[in-house]
Amino acid sequence: MTEEKQVEKKETEIENKTEQADIKSVVDQEVSKAIKNIKNNLDSAYSERDAALAQLEQAKAEKQKAEIEALEKQGKHAEVMQMKLNEMASKLESYEQKNTELSRDNAVRTQLNALNFKSEKAANMAYSDIVNSLKKDASGNWVHDSGLSISETVSNYAKDENNAFLFSVKANMGTGINPAKPSTGNTPVKNIKDMTTDEMLNAVAKGQIKVDGEWSV
Repeated sequence: MTEEKQVEKKETEIENKTEQADIKSVVDQEVSKAIKNIKNNLDSAYSERDAALAQLEQAKAEKQKAEIEALEKQGKHAEVMQMKLNEMASKLESYEQKNTELSRDNAVRTQLNALNFKSEKAANMAYSDIVNSLKKDASGNWVHDSGLSISETVSNYAKDENNAFLFSVKANMGTGINPAKPSTGNTPVKNIKDMTTDEMLNAVAKGQIKVDGEWSV
């Protein structure tokens, strides 16, 4: 090959690399715009939902306040006290329910963190399967429908051949699991509305979020 052709070849390679870099830059910019647009739309939707819920709660509170004032004017103090007690009991029940669900979710995630899942999707699938199979026993503890503890449930789930496709390495465990350092892909992706733009772009790069359809600027 002559020196002139070698120079032309190098120039062509440089041009191709430059063109590829330009294309990547354009794609990255468009993905960034699309993600920002999606996030803005989601933020708007969540804001509208939260505003509607807030208005509903305010309306309920105002209605209850009016009912209490009417009862107090009628001298029905016992009825007023009962309404307030019912409201407190309802709030306490809601708080207790959230607390027990958080305890359940944390216990399940702690056990799942000891497993080596193939992907975030696999980890989320296992989490959903296990949580949906749990219920509270007579003592208020979360157990499997069969009565097994959470650790035993996760262990059996990991050893089930029907679930082998979820794991990078076939699980080989006893009746319990000692929590290990989470490996990549074990922790479910946070809610998209709570992500920063950089976090969303990073999730897209890892294949955790897919942008389909036309991009909006």
